[in-house]
Amino acid sequence: MARNLRRQLLVFIVVVTAGCGGFGFSGGDDSATPVTPAPVPTDSATTYPAGAGATGVTSPSLLGSAHGDRLNETGYTLTMNRTVRYANGSLRSHLRVQVALDANRTHLANISVRGPAAPVLLGRPPATASFWSDGDTYLRRLVRDNQTIYNEYDPPDSYAGTWRYWVHAAALNGRPAADVTRTVAPFHTRTLRPQQSDGTTYVIRGDRLRENTSSTAWASRENATLVAHVTQSGLVRHYRTEYTTLTDGDEPVTVTRTIRFTAVGNTTVGPPPWRDRAQSTPG
Repeated sequence: MARNLRRQLLVFIVVVTAGCGGFGFSGGDDSATPVTPAPVPTDSATTYPAGAGATGVTSPSLLGSAHGDRLNETGYTLTMNRTVRYANGSLRSHLRVQVALDANRTHLANISVRGPAAPVLLGRPPATASFWSDGDTYLRRLVRDNQTIYNEYDPPDSYAGTWRYWVHAAALNGRPAADVTRTVAPFHTRTLRPQQSDGTTYVIRGDRLRENTSSTAWASRENATLVAHVTQSGLVRHYRTEYTTLTDGDEPVTVTRTIRFTAVGNTTVGPPPWRDRAQSTPG
């Protein structure tokens, strides 16, 4: 999956940056919010998210569907971080994708890559980029090799470069519902509730993989863990996986992936401050 995504992203970037390019991005790695969980009460009146219960996730697909329903036809900000480190802690690669999506699907996609084995979707890392569009105008800014390039480019002819591309392909493995389902399904899980005043968000943890998981990708992953924060209405606010595996050169690495949804229903996206500069430079 990672290799196919890398090829797909690289093809798109090569096309849109031919002749002139553009992007910009700020922000670092997300870290999970510390939580001291307590066992979930087994009171029959307790309302669990769809697809979850007192003992854990009962249906990954129902949980994913409820999550997707919460995001349909509303604005939100999605942040994905994927970090790969060697056994000594040194960085192999880091990819960060943040997409601010308005209810009318105006969007700003911010991309950052660094590390010697980072994806080359923006060219040689490190590099950062921003893509903005209201559906009619498409602008970008690229920062690489101590240079910043701005330009306006023609609307994409297909899926690549649209808001769906940034959300479903660059940040997630499919639609939000599918990504949650695929992330949770391989794990044995248990449900906890964080100690917070509203008592409406559950913590779902997975500390080991199912013995007969159908995902061949997970077969080569060890010490896998999952933590997900889910509201009673089914929104998966944050989820994080971590596991160890081997590179193609048989070097052990730890892979950490975090997904966070914020400002759901409250995200608005206006033109970037560099709009005039980008529009004065045709693609």
